[in-house]
Amino acid sequence: MRKTVIILSIFTLIVSSCGQTTRKQTETESDIQNFQDTIIVKQRNTVRKSDSTWISKSYSYYWIAGKDTLNFAINLSEYKRSGEFGLDVRRYYREPMLFPDVLEKIKACIPLIEEDFDISKLTTLVFNEPIFYLDLITKLSNEYQQEFGRKSVDFRVFNQFLLKSNLTPEFNNLLVLLNKKVRIYGFEKFHIIEKKDYEHFLPNTDFSDYPEFTFNAHAGIGVSLENRQ
Repeated sequence: MRKTVIILSIFTLIVSSCGQTTRKQTETESDIQNFQDTIIVKQRNTVRKSDSTWISKSYSYYWIAGKDTLNFAINLSEYKRSGEFGLDVRRYYREPMLFPDVLEKIKACIPLIEEDFDISKLTTLVFNEPIFYLDLITKLSNEYQQEFGRKSVDFRVFNQFLLKSNLTPEFNNLLVLLNKKVRIYGFEKFHIIEKKDYEHFLPNTDFSDYPEFTFNAHAGIGVSLENRQ
């Protein structure tokens, strides 16, 4: 079996975290775990003064392979008043990925997240737009067409569709580890797009395996969570 080292170390990048934080060189003790051939680097971010009244802390987790920073990161920010926090994977990759791979990366980070956050206070997950996940939109487009054809539906109907779709079990397979489950989805500005328009979202991509239509959301896929009873 191949082994990977997850290392918590000094790591500095100049990037933004959802427009709320700036990066800071951070020292932590090394912690070694096994997970494929990738290094995961945890970094505490410096919260901007303008955000410090409502954000108590922010962390990022970067994937490193060899000498290269992979185009993927997880970001978390905790709110001062409630202690709740959200997990966001947007902005750090603009290329297609398999949705289960994203969920596996989140799963791999759980032990590191638990070092600095009360995992019971995790309330939201945010992902890139659906079109970034070919496997996901293929399944959901087929399910959607069977139920609605290509017509648009209002958000409440669409949310009920998602809750009973194959998407929810995929999330809940991860969330059961956290004693959480999906409460509601947030697809801001949900709309249907045709295959001929996909290139506007993913330029220089081969769309031969993509469905003839799918739905998209400008702000990505939002998932609101609740505790399991």
